[in-house]
Amino acid sequence: MSEKTLNIMIATDLHYLSKSINDGGEAFANVMEKGDGKGMTYIEEIVDAFCNEVKKRRPDLVLLLGDLTFNGERVSHLELSQKLNSIVKEGIPIYLIPGNHDIDYERSFGFRGNEIYKVDSVCAKDFREIYADCGYKNYEYFDEYSGSYISKLRDDLYLIMLDTNSYHSNYLCKESILWLDKVLFELSKADAQILAVSHQNLLEQNYMFTEGFMIKNAEEIEALYAKYNVKLNLSGHMHIQHIEKNLITEIVTSSLAVSPNHFANIIYDEKSFEYFTECLKVEAVNDFENYSRQLFKGVGSRQLNKLFNTHTFDNDEEEDIQKMGRAFLRMNECYFAGEIFDTTGFEEGIRLWEDQHESFTSLYIKSILDSVFNEQNKFKLEL
Repeated sequence: MSEKTLNIMIATDLHYLSKSINDGGEAFANVMEKGDGKGMTYIEEIVDAFCNEVKKRRPDLVLLLGDLTFNGERVSHLELSQKLNSIVKEGIPIYLIPGNHDIDYERSFGFRGNEIYKVDSVCAKDFREIYADCGYKNYEYFDEYSGSYISKLRDDLYLIMLDTNSYHSNYLCKESILWLDKVLFELSKADAQILAVSHQNLLEQNYMFTEGFMIKNAEEIEALYAKYNVKLNLSGHMHIQHIEKNLITEIVTSSLAVSPNHFANIIYDEKSFEYFTECLKVEAVNDFENYSRQLFKGVGSRQLNKLFNTHTFDNDEEEDIQKMGRAFLRMNECYFAGEIFDTTGFEEGIRLWEDQHESFTSLYIKSILDSVFNEQNKFKLEL
């Protein structure tokens, strides 16, 4: 390997939940039945498998893009930090930021039998103390208004960890914008590349999912990045695998906790950022890949059942309903996984959706049609 090559591993939306506050009983099962496909029953095994993969591969650094915990439970943060510190102690740096589920979360709960009970969350100061060894001791610039920081990875590469969750809800305040402008101006003199990271999205990845997903003043941040030639932003939050381009390029990595349980890699060689995903293998869980996939398909099935029970369709023949259902489930699976959708065998189901009166699901299908025919799992950005 060339000394000029930097290998980076990326994961986001781990949603770790301590077993000390979750006995897997009735209360927890009821929450999971209404969930979004996160493999919470085996979340410790998932996180442990990722940590072991990092130690085996020994990348130059690891980036974690937020939503480290299920719902901000202090005990979950403490346990996760121990797992991450075991990586740092082996000489592999970790840089992370909080997501919207990590700090001062109002619904931080534990699960015992049929009972849901309140547990402590963490404030921004607690968060940075708990993860002190994961970026918060190794930065060149720090913004006290947001908790954002900028670290020097090499003479030719800096890392922006943009925090829009410590003190504001999905927003970067005026003082932080001024801080970012000033620091980027200073870095522009160094003639270095800059890799940016945020939890929420800078670009519109899907026109149906902007409120609560995009940073509220995303356009202002994007314009600032374009001004200083920041070419790439990495984010998570949406649990989809997706790439979008505007003034800059943004790559959204899907959740480590959701099928197909992606983590990502970036190879930086001074001339390009080369990005590609891999599916995490969780050998501690029997037939994990199938378990995770069926869990995610169950989310889509629940959405379909609700839709079919509450909406009238132009053609309610059972055979047509089944065709529509099969097409939706496969297309939805491909969209979240960033896989190219093969329409073979699903043509009639897609046509039936296109012929229906507008509903959330029919509009959603239209919103993802372009995406599911494009490669979303690998990308090379020439610098």
